[in-house]
Amino acid sequence: MFSTKRKDIFVLTVLSLFALLSIIWIREIDSSEARNLISAREILQNSNWWTPTLNGHFYFENPPLPVWITAFVMMITRSHSEAILRLPNMLCCIFTVLFLYRSMIKIKKDRLFAFLCSFVLLTTFMFIKLGAENTWDIYTYSFAFCASLAFYVYIKYGERKNLYRMGILLILSFLSKGPVGFYSLFVPFLLAHYIIFPREIFRKKIIFVFFTIIVAVGISSIWGISMYLNHGNYFLDVVKNEVLAWTTKHSRSFIFYTDFVVYMGSWLFFSIFVLFRIPKERENKIFYLWTIIVLIFISLIEMKKKKYGLPLYLTSSITIGQLCIYYFRKPYLELKKREKTLLIVQQCFLVFVVLGSLAFLTYFGYIKKEITFGLFFLYAILHLLFLFLFAVGYTEINYAKRVIIFSGLTMLLVNFSSSWILESKFMQNNLLRFRIPVSQEVRESSAPIYSQSFDIEDVWRLGREIKMLNRNIPDERLIFYLGKDEPKDLLKTYEIKKVYDYQKVTHKMEKLYLLEKIY
Repeated sequence: MFSTKRKDIFVLTVLSLFALLSIIWIREIDSSEARNLISAREILQNSNWWTPTLNGHFYFENPPLPVWITAFVMMITRSHSEAILRLPNMLCCIFTVLFLYRSMIKIKKDRLFAFLCSFVLLTTFMFIKLGAENTWDIYTYSFAFCASLAFYVYIKYGERKNLYRMGILLILSFLSKGPVGFYSLFVPFLLAHYIIFPREIFRKKIIFVFFTIIVAVGISSIWGISMYLNHGNYFLDVVKNEVLAWTTKHSRSFIFYTDFVVYMGSWLFFSIFVLFRIPKERENKIFYLWTIIVLIFISLIEMKKKKYGLPLYLTSSITIGQLCIYYFRKPYLELKKREKTLLIVQQCFLVFVVLGSLAFLTYFGYIKKEITFGLFFLYAILHLLFLFLFAVGYTEINYAKRVIIFSGLTMLLVNFSSSWILESKFMQNNLLRFRIPVSQEVRESSAPIYSQSFDIEDVWRLGREIKMLNRNIPDERLIFYLGKDEPKDLLKTYEIKKVYDYQKVTHKMEKLYLLEKIY
């Protein structure tokens, strides 16, 4: 028989798999994913794991851990499937969910609270979305988040194993995207902790904490130091440009992340409510203050993207979990008016979302025939069953519990049923996948590819390096040229042997010209 904790872990794992596997195959790769996948492919092609490259050039913009992980999966599976290569990110998400569960049990001695925190996290829209992409961000933030929890458990109980876990997780975070996760999550937690418990900064444990941080920084710096010793100023120039990018590119206003509540998905109203509900217990105030400091810290950085707000979704899972456990334990009649109002608003919101999703599926799935009738019928049955279960069996005792559980399940239902159509109809110019595959002759040919303009995603899709065509005429006998029009400059020394249609990742059509040198 499973213990109660094992049952919780099993349920959380199954729900996480369901949430992530539902969409891991849907999205087309973006430039961030392409860079990771290309670097991983070139690691295996060049048999050089220590010095990553991108399209034949050194790639020092990000530390190599996510690339190493992707290359390892590529090697053992012998697959270039984007869905397969996203599995490590999915596993990182599941690890984070389970680490949160185990940490909250240690911190609060409350299994139900730990389960609710993890349940909120795995059903958060942005967490699911980023977990189904092969990028650096999920690694650096998740490891820093878990390192913060390990730090708290160590401070609370003094177990050295948690100090070691903190150090290892910080190393992994640094090796994933430098100090980004450390700055966005770990430092804010240190501040929140010592603001709430200022006397603990004078305890002996803090010496070991800072020593472990120094060791983690030192170990994770080995790769960077090696790159500097081997590539000198080139490496430094890349680092300087990256630092500059964080202050000049994608610059947004200070309030850019204040809409993060929208990306909480079905927890929208709960996330708004907890921002204005300061916990009374000092131990709970840490997590509330952590969220506020994280919001301030990431807002101070000029470079802002929605995915860089991931720390807020991680920390909010705990603050929302605090509200959920309050509802679970507080009799309905003893709730304040605004607390009852929140439950009513949330219930109406969930019904609206499910009905809206059903209408959306009916129009695009049944009327517009974007999916098969069998799949539409399955989705419709699930929606109707969901509405039935949500509508019956309410009592004052279980009202709040049902609203909370169905809040998470609503996100999973909509994510499972509507993501395909949403992505295909509204996210990718009415195209979900490439309608014109890359010719097998192009893939099997060893002829180099030249172009005057290309996207980094094209390098991944074509399966090999694309060389920038400059004023120098290539020397190879056979080459491919990627472009909209015939390469007039090349036709002085080359003749066109064959032309292939090629659909770019932007879904625009171009040509691949097979050229043979004229002798």
